[in-house]
Amino acid sequence: MRRGAGVLTVLMALLAVPASLATADSFTPVRLAITVTPIARLHAPLSVEVGVSADAGVLDTSEGAVLIGVKLAGECGGTFETTPGVTLLHQKLNPQPGTGQAYVATAHGSGRPIAYGSQTVCVFLEDAAVGRVYANDESEQVDVSRACTAAGARYDAARQALTRAQRRLRHTRGTAARARLRRTIAKRRRTLSRDRRRGRSACGSGVAL
Repeated sequence: MRRGAGVLTVLMALLAVPASLATADSFTPVRLAITVTPIARLHAPLSVEVGVSADAGVLDTSEGAVLIGVKLAGECGGTFETTPGVTLLHQKLNPQPGTGQAYVATAHGSGRPIAYGSQTVCVFLEDAAVGRVYANDESEQVDVSRACTAAGARYDAARQALTRAQRRLRHTRGTAARARLRRTIAKRRRTLSRDRRRGRSACGSGVAL
C-alpha cells in the first residue's frame, strides 16, 4: 500500500507540472504586435506599426498618459529614455485606456537609421507620469543594409535623371531636340526599371524605393 501511494503521489505531481506551466506561459495581460521591415536603408525612412491590446483593468493603475515608444538601437535599455538609438515612435496612445475596459489600439511612426548593421526594435509601453513599464518587446531585428542602401541610392539617382529629362522635354520646342529627349527618356525608363528590380532584390518588397 505504501508503494502504491508513493507511485500515485508521483503521478499526481507530474500531471500538475504541465498545467501550472501552461497557465504561466499564457498569462500575457498586455500584448504588443510589431510590424517593421527586416531590412532598411541608411538615412531613409523606416516605418513601424505597433498594435497594443490589454485585458480589462490592466492599464487602470496609470498615473499619467500611457505612452508607446519605439527606438532602433544596438541594445535595448530598461526604459524608452535609457535606450540609446533612433526614435521611430514616441506618442500617447490614442485613445487612452478607459477604466475597467479591455483595450485595443494601433500606433504608427517612422525614423531614419543612422548606422549600418543588425539593430533591435525596442518597444516600450509606459506610464508618462512615473515611468512604469507595462510591457516591452525586443524580439524584432532590422538589418540596416549596405547593399540595400547602395541599391536604393542607384534607384533614386535613376528616378531623378528620368524626372529631369521629362522636365526638359516639356520645355523643348525643336523637333530634333524633342526626338533626342524622347530617346533619352526611353533609356532612362529602362534604367529605372532595372534599378527597381535590383533594389527589390537587395531590400525586399517592404522597403520604399
